[in-house]
Amino acid sequence: MKQGVWWFFSVLGVLIASSMPTTASSSLTFTAVAVDSDARAGVRGRIYAGSTSILTIGGRGERSLTDAMEVARRLNVLAEDGLRADEITVRKERRAHAIIARGTPIVIVDQGLAKGHNTSSAHLAKAWAKNLQGQFGRPYLSIRALVVPVGETRTAPLHGNIVGRPRLIVESPMITASYNAGQGAIDVLGIAPGRSELGIFDDRSSLKVPVWTAKYAGHISASLHAVVTGNPASVDVIGEAVRAVAAAHLYLEPGAWGTIVPWLQEITPLSSGISSTVPVRVTASGEDYLPYRARPTVQVRNDRLVTNNPVEVLFVSNSPERLLSHGLWFEGSLRNHGTARLLYHHVNGSGVRSELVFELWNLGEREEHIHIMAGTGGPSPDESWAGHRAMQQFMRRRVREVGWMAPVKPGTAVPILSQSITPGATASGVLELRLSSENNLRIRCWLARPRLAWLPYTIRSYLPSPTLGRWQYPNPRQELRARYIVGREWAFITVGDQKAIGTKEEDTLRGAYGVIHDIELELINPTVEPADVAIMMEPGGGAARGALIVDRKVVEAALITRDQEATLARYHLMPGAVQRVRIEIMPQGGSNYPVRLFARPI
Repeated sequence: MKQGVWWFFSVLGVLIASSMPTTASSSLTFTAVAVDSDARAGVRGRIYAGSTSILTIGGRGERSLTDAMEVARRLNVLAEDGLRADEITVRKERRAHAIIARGTPIVIVDQGLAKGHNTSSAHLAKAWAKNLQGQFGRPYLSIRALVVPVGETRTAPLHGNIVGRPRLIVESPMITASYNAGQGAIDVLGIAPGRSELGIFDDRSSLKVPVWTAKYAGHISASLHAVVTGNPASVDVIGEAVRAVAAAHLYLEPGAWGTIVPWLQEITPLSSGISSTVPVRVTASGEDYLPYRARPTVQVRNDRLVTNNPVEVLFVSNSPERLLSHGLWFEGSLRNHGTARLLYHHVNGSGVRSELVFELWNLGEREEHIHIMAGTGGPSPDESWAGHRAMQQFMRRRVREVGWMAPVKPGTAVPILSQSITPGATASGVLELRLSSENNLRIRCWLARPRLAWLPYTIRSYLPSPTLGRWQYPNPRQELRARYIVGREWAFITVGDQKAIGTKEEDTLRGAYGVIHDIELELINPTVEPADVAIMMEPGGGAARGALIVDRKVVEAALITRDQEATLARYHLMPGAVQRVRIEIMPQGGSNYPVRLFARPI
């Protein structure tokens, strides 16, 4: 083999061997390099302990160097663990001999390998074992890698053949270190983040050990408390409450990120006044931080709260309906409002998978606890279906008063809802918030790139959106009454024909989307015969759907178009009977309102 080729393989072997990851430091190190051979045998791999040749592997073609590098790696691991010379033996295995260290083979010497050295496998194995025993019998020092959390102490056993009492030299203010003679180990205390070196010396050897001191990426309390409402509170809402509380108490270092995963597999719906314990898996990571893992528990209690008080203000996030880029698209001020509702309906026009994120910004000086009731729909290419699914979920939660409490600390922005939205698809939803009337909160809607988790963050600065105050409608509730008398004309009620009037001049909301229509319908049978009456729904213009509460039960109307109608409820009235029917309906995103409800005989 030519000298230039030999040099190439030698350098390649050194580079590969030196790039192998190490988990410790040792003054005894092994290196595999390529050495010259004849053309038929190919390259050989030679292993050195420092500058001393220990063994050479050949006759295996290109595998010779690879096998030598693996043997060097194993020897380095053993040196780092403080292997002694008397722990190295030779064992016969069929027609080969193995060099064993602590019961594990280091290298197998077969007949082919021995032939390349013009000897037997037994003789070659014994010679190599003797070389290794000589190296591991000499004085050397070894210690595990030192990664020390700031403010904590880590103890690492000092291995090797130690001569005299070890001495330490610390030249960095980031750590302090001492020798623990009782354990034969080094104690290192982390003072500040950074990378430094610890010098270890005995009477014959010296070793410089890299030490990394770092903060954990985050931390969280071991025990937390969350509140839900509902009769009962569903498992998914319990999960929302757990995430909200855990996120509020998870501290992340600057630039770090985290995840919160409630363990809900064994959780059942929670009745009023009952508590349950939910375990949570919390992680935090970040560049130049130590990874953080915790398993706190959250005590969840279902408390009876007043959730049916009238909503004071309605926000509508729908202009524009199609969002063409990532950024802030809506903001509303919750200041001086005790209750608020947000209806949103958006199409992802950015061309990439995104997330629609809603945040509460606390610009005040005290922590707020917000009760949230939400319904979401989509993503779906059918905007009518997305709007209907959102209203369906919201009405089901509304009738059972299902929601969760979210803490919002001062000076923080807290994501309260995030919804994945594929390109061209529609996401729709309804949020109701109950909060202190003296708050200083903002609610914001973003279209953003997907994240592993959306967590609270500190507000560094605040610039109000130019749209603040638009699409804001006070007192979003209409009371309607009607009466149907058997044998007379049908009773008709139109929903969504009156525009909602905004706080800004000329801001009107056609269709009254997001406005609760509270209907009291009286059915009277003055005849001497029983009568059957149906309550129906028909479109007032284009195609529409509906999710209504009729006598405390959620009723759905499938997609109806012109000249179609949907049956919402039926009543059997005895002679002289009077039936009062209570209906709640809200015009929903993706449907054409107004619609008409009517009562007629069957």
